[in-house]
Amino acid sequence: MNNQNQISDMLFSSLRRLEAAELEEIETALAAMDCVISAHQGADHKHHFKVAYDPSCVDSHAILEKLKELGIDARMHGL
Repeated sequence: MNNQNQISDMLFSSLRRLEAAELEEIETALAAMDCVISAHQGADHKHHFKVAYDPSCVDSHAILEKLKELGIDARMHGL
């Protein structure tokens, strides 16, 4: 399968409610990852992040690992 020029979306959720400073740090860190196109927190859910990425050069598990590096215990939910 050729994944070139495709965009995948994944929802990540923290197992705890996050503080404003943590949310900003996570959003910035995820958006700075190679091949991540966008990362935004959920408007109504302060523990959800929707991430759009290019699956030809990064996968959802790498994004989940980044969250773990930031000290966030999170889960993935496909969109």
